[in-house]
Amino acid sequence: AMAAAMPKAVDLSPKQKQKLYEEFGLWERGYTVGVLSYTMNVFLLCRFPQYYWCWHLLKAVVHLPWRFLRFRQRGYEWYMVDFCYLNTYFTVLFCFVSFLRSAFGVKTLLEEHNYWLIRALFAFANGALVLSVPVFGNKLVFHDVDNTTSMYIHLSPALLWWSLRWGGGYGTSLIDETWPDMFHICHDMQADTAVESFRAMLWFTGECAGTIPQFVLYPAVAWAALWGLPYYLFVLCCMKGWLERNQRTTLYHDTVKDVSGQGKWIILAPEALWPVLYMLQHFVFTMVTGFFSILLWNSFALHTAFLSGILLYAIHNGSTFLFRVVAARHAQEVLLRVASEPTAEEALKLTSYDVAPRSLSR
Repeated sequence: AMAAAMPKAVDLSPKQKQKLYEEFGLWERGYTVGVLSYTMNVFLLCRFPQYYWCWHLLKAVVHLPWRFLRFRQRGYEWYMVDFCYLNTYFTVLFCFVSFLRSAFGVKTLLEEHNYWLIRALFAFANGALVLSVPVFGNKLVFHDVDNTTSMYIHLSPALLWWSLRWGGGYGTSLIDETWPDMFHICHDMQADTAVESFRAMLWFTGECAGTIPQFVLYPAVAWAALWGLPYYLFVLCCMKGWLERNQRTTLYHDTVKDVSGQGKWIILAPEALWPVLYMLQHFVFTMVTGFFSILLWNSFALHTAFLSGILLYAIHNGSTFLFRVVAARHAQEVLLRVASEPTAEEALKLTSYDVAPRSLSR
C-alpha cells in the first residue's frame, strides 16, 4: 500500500521540487566534504606522512566540538568521557605539547614519559580503539557527520601512529628530519632498517622493536592512571545518581542493558558489582588487544594490512548503509515529507478557507 502511495519526484510542484533539492543539497555538500577529507587522508598518509599529525589536530577542532554539541542535544555528552574519546584527546594533546616543546622549547611533565607513553598510546589506538570499528559497526558514510566523527575517533589515532612509527613507509628519519626532536618514537630516529628490506618490513628486530613489558606494563599503568580509576570513581560512583536523575547515559549503561552481548556476563552478578565488573571487562579487553599490538609495532607489513582491513570493513559497511538505509528509507522519508507539505499558494488558500467562515459567523 505504501509503495502504491509513494509519490515520485516528477509529481511534485516546482516549489516542492526546489524544497526537495534543498534537502538533498545538504547531503550532497556533506558528501563532497567527506570525499575530500578521505582523499586528503590517503594523500597525506601515502605521500606526506610527516604532516598527518597536523591534519589529525585540524580535524579534532572540527569533529570533537561538533560531536559534543550534537550529543548534548540528545543527552549523550557523557559518552565523551569514555575510553575511546580519551585516547583521541591524548593523541591531540601529545602532538600539541610535542610541537610546543620542539618549536618553542616549552617543557611539560609529559616530556619525561614520552618514550613509554608513545608505546602505551600506540597499544590503545591499534588495539581496543581501532577494533571498536567492527565492534560497534562503524561505517564510512561521507555525508553523515555522526558516522564520520565516529570513524575519526576510532581510526584516526591508529593512522596517526602508523604514520609516526613507520614514516608512511619512508622510515622514522623522515619524521625526525621534518620535525627535529619532536617525536621520540625510537632512540635512533635515523635508523630506517625497519623499511629497508622486505624481510624487515615483515618483522623488525632492531633497537626500536617492541618488548612485552612495553606493551603490557606501560598500557596497564596508563589505563589505570589516566582513565580507569578516575572514570570509576567520578562517573560510576560520584556521578551515578546525577546521571540517573538527569537521564544521561554512558557506555556503561548501554553495556549492562545489552543482555545478549557485552553485558550478559556482568548482569549475572549482583547489581552492586556491575561497575567493578564492567571496568574489569574493559581492562582485560584493552590489555589483551594492546598486547597483540606488539605485532603491529614490529611489522610494517602486518600493521599496514591490518589497518587496511579495518578501513575496507568500514567502507563496505558504509556502502551497505548507503544503499539499504539512506537510499531505501531516508531518501523516501524526505520525499514523502516534502510531498505532504503544502506549497505557499496552497497554504494561503487553506488559510483563507479557514478564516472566511469565522469572519462570516461574526
